[in-house]
Amino acid sequence: MPRIAPSLRPLLIAAIAGLAGQSQSVSAQRTEAPNQELFPGYSATSTKAAFPGVTAVPIKSTPLSTPPSVISLEHLEPAQMSTLDYEVVSNLSAELSKQAALSGFDISNPAWHYEQIVCPAFPDYLFLAFTHGADANGSSHFVAMLPRNSAQVRIVSTYAHGLLPFDAAWSRPGTHEVFNSMLRQERGTAPLSSAPNWLVIALCYAELSGYSVQMLAYSPVPGPSLDVLRLHANQPQMLIEADKSADVTFSDVSQPTITTNWSLHFDRHGQITSASRSLVRQSPNIALKP
Repeated sequence: MPRIAPSLRPLLIAAIAGLAGQSQSVSAQRTEAPNQELFPGYSATSTKAAFPGVTAVPIKSTPLSTPPSVISLEHLEPAQMSTLDYEVVSNLSAELSKQAALSGFDISNPAWHYEQIVCPAFPDYLFLAFTHGADANGSSHFVAMLPRNSAQVRIVSTYAHGLLPFDAAWSRPGTHEVFNSMLRQERGTAPLSSAPNWLVIALCYAELSGYSVQMLAYSPVPGPSLDVLRLHANQPQMLIEADKSADVTFSDVSQPTITTNWSLHFDRHGQITSASRSLVRQSPNIALKP
């Protein structure tokens, strides 16, 4: 091994130290961790507020941001009816009384009152909603369909003297049959998807079964709001299946604290085959989630 002169030893030690420093610097560059900040250049600050900038206010202490926009069918008192419509009622009064009596209603009693339900989807028929004044067992009401071109009056009984019927009128096959006979008269066997007035047809079915509906219909769709959540409601819509059958859903917000969600199914020939209703109590509070 060659010997190093004493005078050269300090220079050699300095050179070795310099190389070692360069090696450590390169190693540090290679192992340096990447920047772990999600948004480099922006500093995060902690906050105790679940929704910074949003003040939480109990919704039960505030009204809806705006009154809900609704669609409903017009109801007319006898004095408001057109002359032609009133003549139809007068001409069929005997048959109307007969059919009402067969359903257990004596409309000769002066406590009975009726209104015309204006259903534009059925121009060949008159819809009349009869109600009886309150008595010890509650009120009675039913709906009568009067054709303009025949004497075949039909009655749909919904509530009789405080006693609920065996099945709700909206789900009865008999109610479906009455409604479908009018649909065939007005539209033949065309699928519901070809009807521009499908929403009015759905409203007429609800009214036929004895319910005065105010259908929630936001137009345009509201901005950020808890109103729809609070109402437990849905926009009215029609879903069309591949076989041209259709499901129509809408929400009735006519009651101040309860929303009724309707669902009607029509087959490919435009005939109603099933109906369902669900009642949801409108919550005074809405839980916000981040």
